[in-house]
Amino acid sequence: MTIHSRNCIPPAPSGPVFQITRILFDLAALIIAWKVTLEIRVALNEFMPRFISRSSMHIAAPSPLGLLVLWILAALWLKIYREDPDTSLGSALLRTTKSAILVSTLVIVLTFFSRQLGAERSRSFVLLFAPISFVLLVASLYLSLFIAARVERRWRTPKRLAVLGAGAAVHDLADAIRRAGGESVSVLGLILPESAVAAATAGPSGSSGSATALETLRVLGTTRDLAELINRESLDRIIIASGLTQPEVEDCDRVTHRMGITVSRPIQPARTDVLVKHQREFGLDFIDLRAAPFSHRQEIIKRAVDLAGSLMLTTVLLPLFALIAFAIRVTSAGPIFYKARRVGKGGRYFTFWKFRSMYVNGPSRDELRKRNETSGHLFKIRTDPRITPVGRVLRRLSLDELPQLLNVLAGDMSLVGPRPLPVEDLDPDGMSSAFAHWAEQRAHVRPGITGLWQVSGRSELPFSKMMELDVEYILNWSLSLDLKLLFFETPRAVLSGRGAY
Repeated sequence: MTIHSRNCIPPAPSGPVFQITRILFDLAALIIAWKVTLEIRVALNEFMPRFISRSSMHIAAPSPLGLLVLWILAALWLKIYREDPDTSLGSALLRTTKSAILVSTLVIVLTFFSRQLGAERSRSFVLLFAPISFVLLVASLYLSLFIAARVERRWRTPKRLAVLGAGAAVHDLADAIRRAGGESVSVLGLILPESAVAAATAGPSGSSGSATALETLRVLGTTRDLAELINRESLDRIIIASGLTQPEVEDCDRVTHRMGITVSRPIQPARTDVLVKHQREFGLDFIDLRAAPFSHRQEIIKRAVDLAGSLMLTTVLLPLFALIAFAIRVTSAGPIFYKARRVGKGGRYFTFWKFRSMYVNGPSRDELRKRNETSGHLFKIRTDPRITPVGRVLRRLSLDELPQLLNVLAGDMSLVGPRPLPVEDLDPDGMSSAFAHWAEQRAHVRPGITGLWQVSGRSELPFSKMMELDVEYILNWSLSLDLKLLFFETPRAVLSGRGAY
């Protein structure tokens, strides 16, 4: 049985204990990363073009105090330690990744330019520090979560609950809460709706469900005395089962709102075809019911692979991120990253990130539409005049796609899935009236950085083949297929460069 709350605390990372612990651990992680990097750089002296002794490393390496200042500034700018409405672990990881990339980029750029000013900074130290610090910052996040959860469990007093309602559902609901809550909850008893008092106490002619509930639950009182019951029993939360009239519901809401009491209602009936998530936004609490194209177990496995893979790749590729950003900045005017609206799961739009590979003020897409070399919902030109020289290299090696790892961390995309299409290539609802079956199938899954279409020739394939490959992937998904595409087919496709333009 799934329950949603008006004021329930989300199970994701939040709260002052977590925030304070995380700040302290992050600063400690950066200091440890600096020390570990120093030792590794000294140990690698025989493989480096420049020998640096341990005694002189403090001169060649960036100041740890300076690194801490950069991190604090980046954290403030990106609001990494704020109380965010999206308190999911993925969101916390995304903010950590953005800060780590920003700090690493600043340190790398400053170090590379420092030699022009006569400072003998070790570039290899900085390149080693970027992935090491990222790994330790992620470890800091998980350690903060672990400690905050232990502190909360150690000093948390059981929540004092009461069930409000009448009928057979009351007993089942109270029993389910006791079993699932264990020592963290104390179900004190039953509050009867005033309208159901006569029926609940009528004896043989009354409701059998109510009689059963009365036999197993202590009756605290009725809705007429709700405020008095809340004070007398020191209630933290009221679970509404059933049997209330609309005026009683309104009175209950008024009293509990005034007294700051959490009110929860079960979602009935239990759904196995949807994923249920509580989140707080705009000062209100919402229950999200999302379609589950895979089983719950498959959904968890795929998301776990996405998180692990994107974290590992982001960690390893942080120095490459910085170098690409530098190359884009010095070779053409405009932002480093390109962002656009793409169509994601369910036909919903999301912000899609890439390294910018085109001139900012190049020809518009409408001007080039006659030169389109594909059909259907695709737009590709082999010798696109909008692409910069650096952008052509990035596209040839698929390096412009790397920032999509952040989309994966944020949950908008998956490592493997159909290619996300621009919103202008599809209908306004994110679907396709011309190819309805294909669009319906695509709407069931997150789009991916790589997939069957991406490794089978990309832009060289006709649109009809893309549709066929998308549906084939969705209908035949398996973990082994994702791993095959990630570790075997994608590297081969990137190295061949087939269809990349």
